[in-house]
Amino acid sequence: MPFPSGFDLAEASDLLYLCDQLYGRLSDSPQKPVPPPNPNNWAPIFESPELGPLAEKWKLWQNNSMPSRPSYALIVRGTATNRPGSILEDLLSFLMPATGSVSVGGVTIPYKFAVDPKASVHVGFALGTLLLLNFPKDGILDRLGSLVPAGSNIYLAGHSQGAPVATLLRSYLQYGERRPPNNYYFYKTYAFAQPKPGNDHYATDFGSLFCNTGLAYRVTNSLDWVPQVPLTIEIPSDLNITIPLSQQTVAGSSILTTLNALQSQAGKLIVAKVKADLQGIALALARTKDPAVAKFPFTIPIDYSLNFVSAATEIALIGTPCVPVPPDTKCDIMIQHHAYTYYQLMKGQLKFLIGPH
Repeated sequence: MPFPSGFDLAEASDLLYLCDQLYGRLSDSPQKPVPPPNPNNWAPIFESPELGPLAEKWKLWQNNSMPSRPSYALIVRGTATNRPGSILEDLLSFLMPATGSVSVGGVTIPYKFAVDPKASVHVGFALGTLLLLNFPKDGILDRLGSLVPAGSNIYLAGHSQGAPVATLLRSYLQYGERRPPNNYYFYKTYAFAQPKPGNDHYATDFGSLFCNTGLAYRVTNSLDWVPQVPLTIEIPSDLNITIPLSQQTVAGSSILTTLNALQSQAGKLIVAKVKADLQGIALALARTKDPAVAKFPFTIPIDYSLNFVSAATEIALIGTPCVPVPPDTKCDIMIQHHAYTYYQLMKGQLKFLIGPH
């Protein structure tokens, strides 16, 4: 049977624990660990090495609480702050069309994250998703079919950077060229502390398929700053219509013309600044298709927009300001983002959401 729809606190708590485990208690994750679920429920069956220049990492777990029909959890790691490539993925915060291809040295990697032609996605998170999917031997597409039987239920989940990547992963598994056939697996998505993965058209495309059916959620702490990034600017050309500003002028030019010119200039500056970094990442992605690729030209489509929004149905948590109580608690800049903080808030505020709703 496919997943029951609706947010489930027990599911979310288990998946947050699995997300926390993938950090491996690195120096970038010094907070208290999330308490484990029933130890008989989840067992790891595969953990990838760090993949590519963005240091992507994923892990597959099997839930044996119902031996006759096990379910699985595909967990994507969040930002590893001691890995420069992982930080770079966050910083490549501009938009590219949600359907297109990356081309390097004659090798083309097609992708599709949405059917809406106006949909755009975060470049860093999209490239990270494509690397996770396409990496030889240890990538998701090479491993999933041999590890998970057809007809299985698979949770997709991530915390921090892992949250938008898990979101884009769900979109690729709906639209991507190399995806398993539709209904080969059944998916449910939980994103914790999600930075914004794309623009409003991407979020609507995602929501129409997965949120309206109760199968995609993002959990957000009101005091966590990470879900507020990337910073967004919306200007008239981001709207679905052309608005009538042509008669209103500033220094002799219409407001619309002035704003669109600023957007175009900003887009060109963004592209110029990050192109060198993108070349290295795109080359690594191309090598997942052809290890012999070593030359450019390099091509990636860019949208001149910074209209980022969140995606998935929000489960809102009201944050509790940190009050340091030495020697245990330090109110560092990331305290509201920690997985353990999310765990505490969920347990305190979502007790009524146990079982499908």
